[in-house]
Amino acid sequence: MKLLNLACLFFSSVAILACSEGGESNPVSDNSRENFVGVKYPLVLDEANRKFSTFEVHSHDVCKVDDDKYEFVTMVDTQHIDRVYDFRGDTLVIFYSDEDVRTYGQIFVGGKNGQIKNKWKMINCKYVQESNSLDCRDASELNGWLKNTITYFDFTQDTLFASVIDLNGKPIDMYAPTEDDYDDYTESSFMEDIFDVIITSQYEVFPWTAFWKSENFEAHAQKRNVVINSKDKTHISFVIRGQNFEVEFTKAKRLQYTSGSYAEVGATLKSDNGVCVLDYMSDSKMTPEICKAENAGLMDLVSTYNSKDSLLYYGADSYYIGNAGEFRDCIVNLVKNKNAEH
Repeated sequence: MKLLNLACLFFSSVAILACSEGGESNPVSDNSRENFVGVKYPLVLDEANRKFSTFEVHSHDVCKVDDDKYEFVTMVDTQHIDRVYDFRGDTLVIFYSDEDVRTYGQIFVGGKNGQIKNKWKMINCKYVQESNSLDCRDASELNGWLKNTITYFDFTQDTLFASVIDLNGKPIDMYAPTEDDYDDYTESSFMEDIFDVIITSQYEVFPWTAFWKSENFEAHAQKRNVVINSKDKTHISFVIRGQNFEVEFTKAKRLQYTSGSYAEVGATLKSDNGVCVLDYMSDSKMTPEICKAENAGLMDLVSTYNSKDSLLYYGADSYYIGNAGEFRDCIVNLVKNKNAEH
């Protein structure tokens, strides 16, 4: 997953800085560098006490609802982030919390011993205070973003330069959407949901989980007494309680924004007594065309708070269009043996 704001650069390594729910991150700094590709964060550096503060302004479009009035607005939230750091030899440790208790920290290498004002490379290790040791992850455990990129933090007196490059050294535009690299949809959490709906009608289906890898697909199928006849990444044939089914994914696309995502899923489920067709999309980029009272059924209206726990608005910042509910009901109607398991 690729996220933009400074907090989220650490998302897959246990966040050092708290990720906000905002959309676009717009740090501002007077300190510029020619041809720099990345994000520049205003920085207050306290080297004597080994602390630093950064500031971020987040803006995102939402559909605000007040007394049944729907209004498309841009919300702005400013986030102030404090962190403490230390050195272990020539290694920089930025701790996950700004509290006095320093249990874990993110590891950076490549700078000068005892001097934070250098360029540091983030590695996939965390520092464990209790044992004064490193806990590193094998490359096979990393997701596509961490496995295929390198993150750098370059500290000056008043600016933190955050940049990401690919393994060929090419700078990456952190604002650009990235396509999800997971494509084994028949081993996803969504496929497990389909099994569960067939076995007991008490379950729902959530199409966006087609991009979530099952924690243990084979064990789940075995527990549910699902007999799999054949399977590839987009098609699966199986038997449940003597009834034959097959599912084919006709489309699947997911784009990760700096915050949120766009997802599109199409699937066909067939049995010997009928066919069910899913057509679904969701988008975390709100539009003026969607933000209308007649489209209330396309949005989940909730209360959203800023980083200081103050109410920002009641409404929605995303929407979905599709027939997930009808698809689930269709599956239930196809099941011959409805002796549900609980």
